[in-house]
Amino acid sequence: MHSLSITLVLLCFTLAREAVASVAYCSNQDFESGALGESPYQTYHAAPYLPVQLNYALPSDDCPANSQVEGYFFFAPEGPIAMPGGGLIMNPNGTMVYSASAFEPSFLRGLQSYNGSDHITLWIGDGSPVTGGHGSGYNILLDNTYAVVANFTVVNLGVGADIHELQITSNNTAVMTAYPTQAANLSAYNGPSDGYVLNCAAQEVDISTGQALFTWQPWNHVDPSECYAAIGEAGSGTADDPWDYFHINSIQKIDDGNYFISSRHCHTLYLVNPAGDILWRMGGMKSDFFFGQGANFSWQHHARMHDDSTAISLFNNGASEYDQDFPYSQGLLINFDEASRTVTLNNARSPFNRTVTTAQGSVQLLENGDSFVGWGAMPYFSQHDASGNIIWSAQFAPSENEVSAYRIFLHDWVARPITPPSMSISSSSNSTNAVVYAWWNGATEVTAWKLMGSTALMPLAAEALNVVGKVDFETALTYTGIRQYAFFQVAALNAKGEILEYSGFTALNGTSFAKADNQTATAAPLN
Repeated sequence: MHSLSITLVLLCFTLAREAVASVAYCSNQDFESGALGESPYQTYHAAPYLPVQLNYALPSDDCPANSQVEGYFFFAPEGPIAMPGGGLIMNPNGTMVYSASAFEPSFLRGLQSYNGSDHITLWIGDGSPVTGGHGSGYNILLDNTYAVVANFTVVNLGVGADIHELQITSNNTAVMTAYPTQAANLSAYNGPSDGYVLNCAAQEVDISTGQALFTWQPWNHVDPSECYAAIGEAGSGTADDPWDYFHINSIQKIDDGNYFISSRHCHTLYLVNPAGDILWRMGGMKSDFFFGQGANFSWQHHARMHDDSTAISLFNNGASEYDQDFPYSQGLLINFDEASRTVTLNNARSPFNRTVTTAQGSVQLLENGDSFVGWGAMPYFSQHDASGNIIWSAQFAPSENEVSAYRIFLHDWVARPITPPSMSISSSSNSTNAVVYAWWNGATEVTAWKLMGSTALMPLAAEALNVVGKVDFETALTYTGIRQYAFFQVAALNAKGEILEYSGFTALNGTSFAKADNQTATAAPLN
């Protein structure tokens, strides 16, 4: 996954351009042509965020509302231009819900269950496409208030957790990838005798104790001769440029205790038991399975077993930066029979523009039978029906550039941040004519904002001034009247008109202080 970038370098801010709209575009040809910049983005009057602008290249009937899409988009756009750090949660209509920029440099992975409830998963660390598209860092879990509830990484490997994989198991353990370097004699593979490989690792760690429960590395199990990335294509085999012959990019601990491991550079899915033995290989040079028509894959990502281990979803890149086996990439759902050692195609999901994605990518099976595909190095994502037919496709940058997202997910999510709402008063405001901007990063329940004001004599005695429905991430509220107010405040309201939370008070000169003690939320707390 050569194009993966975690350390977002601002090469040239002018390559990105502010978008006119915040809601998604629908079939905007200027967006795709690059006339709006390499990565059009949204701006706000006061909120300090720059989320990407969406364009539905293949729109739904009610674009830009896209009301048939249930949930939010979770992804981390990246590229060699000005991009939002950390990752985003976005509404289907293209407006932002949450920016993880407070954790930058980080990488938002999506939701996973921990201790019986959904948590946002974030990787924090250093990584760069220059070093082969891997990283070293740690993972954190955020609850539905965006509080950090767990912080963990791999152990005894000399490096931190890698970006490629995190699976939280039902036993509250974490399965992660890592990319340690190991000295190796590579003369048999046209490399140096005093060479180095990336002996990437799959490791399971107890989140509460930090103890490693399982560690597997390919060097003693998979000979490089069965892989496809030669020395010079995936590293030169030196200490400064170790050979990434295996390139682990997904791991799944399945219900029987075995580990399902994907090697991009070997074109193979491995089933490994807890003792570290390879039980079978699927795909590649030494496959134990016979493939039916359309079920083959290469340079793949994001392999997952389903249906009591009889089906597998994966993203078939079918190409790398230096090789191409398929005319275009696809999201595959394949069936396999361990007894007969056969693999057959269930169905395939194709990109609307029939292009190849040389790196990254994801396939998510949804509860209603549909699927959700992130197209990796192509800055697109799409929803498909149970037969694999495309329903709609959205993009967050034009096709011909280096903007990408490793994996993209569609999740339901209800969250109420532990931090209070934010507000800012426009510089042209005065005590009788004010414009106030309100936002609450990560809040999903807000449907309206209430503006309040207080006088210099009674700064904590807020009076209601205005209520405005929430349409975008940031909402403008105005006050025009005779009564003079020295301080302003906002309150976030839910669909029932209940108060979710108050902001602090802000003066016209920008100074602020906390809400009054008697200002409490009237909405019931989240579970």
